[in-house]
Amino acid sequence: MTRFERVSVSAVTALLALVLAVPTPVRADPASCQMAIARQLMRYKKVYLKAHFRCLRQENVGRIAGPCPDAVALLKIQTTNQTVVAAVADACTMADLAALGFPADCAFEAVATGIEGQCAALQVTTPDEFAECLKCWKGAELSEFVAILFASHANEVCGGSVDATSPRCSELDCTTPFPAQHDLGSSGDNDCQIGIGRGGIRYLLKREKTLESCALAGGTRANCLADPAVQIKLTRAEDVKAALIMRRCGNRVPTADPPFCCRTGTANDCTVQATRADCLTSGGTVQEGKTCNGISLNCDPVTGPGQPFTWWENCPESATCPGAALTDVQGVTDCVDATADSIIDELLCVQFPRNGGADWPCPIDTPSPSGAFLDTTHPSLF
Repeated sequence: MTRFERVSVSAVTALLALVLAVPTPVRADPASCQMAIARQLMRYKKVYLKAHFRCLRQENVGRIAGPCPDAVALLKIQTTNQTVVAAVADACTMADLAALGFPADCAFEAVATGIEGQCAALQVTTPDEFAECLKCWKGAELSEFVAILFASHANEVCGGSVDATSPRCSELDCTTPFPAQHDLGSSGDNDCQIGIGRGGIRYLLKREKTLESCALAGGTRANCLADPAVQIKLTRAEDVKAALIMRRCGNRVPTADPPFCCRTGTANDCTVQATRADCLTSGGTVQEGKTCNGISLNCDPVTGPGQPFTWWENCPESATCPGAALTDVQGVTDCVDATADSIIDELLCVQFPRNGGADWPCPIDTPSPSGAFLDTTHPSLF
């Protein structure tokens, strides 16, 4: 190598080092940021819902001890959580988030207790913190949805309480009478529960994805719902969900506390017990879908049309309490519709706060006895 070549190489190396040493300004791109938020949070929602579904399905038939979400479900959720936060932080700057209309805090509602109070208190000073904020609110709404679908495990899903103090769930509006909390076993009751759970989760994810795609293209809630192509997709999702629930539940009747038999002794011998807990305390075995015959003192199966299954007798998601009375599977399907649609509106309004919340307004779903809604919304968003 000649002297001239050595000098040229040294000059190029020095120039390259100087270029690398100069900080490269982060380019603001709100559109890419909004796309990343939508895609990553959809990924999070899928894992969150499916992990809960698998856990509850296994617990109901005794394959795992519970409670749900168990360690396996929590690991899946946490692993996805980390990748989602990293992806949003990589795609967004605080300037992007401000341009999209997001507030500088996490107080989307004026609440002070439970999981929503914890969400509202989160700081939002970095894109990572912003992602954690949105996931907190969405997790609370999704847990509420799972608790409604899996009525026999509502307390468990919500961490022991379904009201405003719940450490996991947004508050369930109308919960009286409260469903019996118990494992369903390998029974028709469990088959129905699986249909409601799977159908409801698939419907929520499909509806939200359809509306998200429309929103990302610039649509508002009003014109997206009026779009014929969107209507076809939403109708198809609703039909698939309704068919699945009907196939699994048939002509069963939602009942907060279905009959059971407390099997004791040998063969089918039974004793009459007031609650499942009383049966277990006395050393008996709970048999679902059966009753203790007061004459023969044997466990007899409940037969005929209209067999009960454990669910809400009034729709928990309602403008007034009690919610709509549920007397058949069609009523249950309508309740799942109303619940999913309301929760999706909550999720989308948080995710698309543009134009001061006018494009995707939040439902104000805190009921009062008179049916008038209470405004608990964030002043910077709505």
